[in-house]
Amino acid sequence: MQEDKIIELKNIEKICGDRKILNIDNFAVLKNKFNFIIGGNGSGKTSLLNILCLVDQDYQGHLYYKGQKINKEQQNLELRRKFSVIWQDPYLYRGDVFYNIALPLKLRNINQNLINKKVKEIAARLEIQNLLEQSAHTLSGGERQKTSIARALITEPEILFVDEATTNLDEESIQFFNSHFADLVTDEMTVVMVSHDRRQIKQLADQITLLKNGEIKTTKKLNNFNFELFGAGIESPIVEIV
Repeated sequence: MQEDKIIELKNIEKICGDRKILNIDNFAVLKNKFNFIIGGNGSGKTSLLNILCLVDQDYQGHLYYKGQKINKEQQNLELRRKFSVIWQDPYLYRGDVFYNIALPLKLRNINQNLINKKVKEIAARLEIQNLLEQSAHTLSGGERQKTSIARALITEPEILFVDEATTNLDEESIQFFNSHFADLVTDEMTVVMVSHDRRQIKQLADQITLLKNGEIKTTKKLNNFNFELFGAGIESPIVEIV
């Protein structure tokens, strides 16, 4: 049985100046799976993620959501609200941690009592409930990323995009992320992750796509991850890519 594709890209080209950043004939995100995008620096990973999550609409080609073509000239606010993103360098707003986590719900006009309940629940799961009244700009790197994760998850998004979430974290925070992240994501959620972290890939990956120079070199669906499978037919050794 063919696996469900929740997002598809067809004939995508992304050009910056005189350089072609992406040149992708076809790419699909599998529904309710962990979809990893890997590749070396400058391979186009973040550029691809930005197109998938509708942040970047300056490209040629077509993007489909559940088989329906997305008109990038429209606002697509309803669709955007089904997505959440965890960035490598999380941006936090002025105010305390509670405000930052609660903001997506406030923008959706959710009842304040429900907001209070959901913020406390997600903060407890991320072990930052003691920081809710603390100014966001006084947090450590790990605390900032946990706040960003809580904000991304509080809306229970249909698709969660993650861009190198552990790159700037200390080892303790990385271990927390890797050991807890799968438990924070529901079975109904689709995840698209850009990562260099072998531990994340081994623990979480359902589908892995390798990018090189803006092109897809291979896509594999793996039950038991084996890095050696990526060695055959790829010029650069996997150790240099991941």
